[in-house]
Amino acid sequence: MFKIISTKTNQMMKKKLLYMALFAMSISANAQVGILTPTPQHSLHVNGSLQVVKDINVGGNANTKGNSGNRGEFLMSTGAGNAPVWRSIESENFLKVVFVGNKTNISPSSGSYTGTGSTPVSTHENYVQTYVYNVSNKIDNAYLTYDINSGLFKVVKAGFYNIVPYVTYDLNLNGNGQTAGTAKSTIEKVSPTKTTLTSTSTGHGERTLGVYHNMSSINYFNVGETFRIRCVYTQSFRLSSGNIHISYLTP
Repeated sequence: MFKIISTKTNQMMKKKLLYMALFAMSISANAQVGILTPTPQHSLHVNGSLQVVKDINVGGNANTKGNSGNRGEFLMSTGAGNAPVWRSIESENFLKVVFVGNKTNISPSSGSYTGTGSTPVSTHENYVQTYVYNVSNKIDNAYLTYDINSGLFKVVKAGFYNIVPYVTYDLNLNGNGQTAGTAKSTIEKVSPTKTTLTSTSTGHGERTLGVYHNMSSINYFNVGETFRIRCVYTQSFRLSSGNIHISYLTP
């Protein structure tokens, strides 16, 4: 009896091995595996959700595992029949936002800055004030740093930067006959030499209580160069709420 059972078991094992071999040969011949589909359209066809716990390797061949990319990169198609490739945002000339800031307070905290008076605003550097964003919502220190006390930006990675500030002036403390004048706002490179990158100047009538300026400038900066936002008015003035976003472009 023992020998008969052993022979039957042996035959069953042989059949299972034969089926497995035929299945493997079928997969090898067709080179297609379907999950939740009886008609796979590619080497691996998943008709449902796919969970990947670790790397996704692209490229390579039957003997190499391909490339899993670097942190922060994305997959880009290179067309049918070709392996996708990993790309960085910078390499594709996308805008990468590297700084977002807000000014939520009023400067100075008491009183007002002294205006230029009757002299044109363009000639009075001594009266110009730096617009300081007291809140840094986002900053990528691989590209630039920001001094929240001085309002000075310092470039860490060379390239083109798109600087877009919005600034406001508050004249509510000014008395009658003391609000009409000219406001000038500037994006200024500080080092290696002071250079006006862009500026806007607007004239305002009596009893103007607020001034609002939008600016934008795209410039190339070398490592270590600095820039800031500057404001001045002919009458006494305060600097109120505003915001800024700075984006990096591929050099």
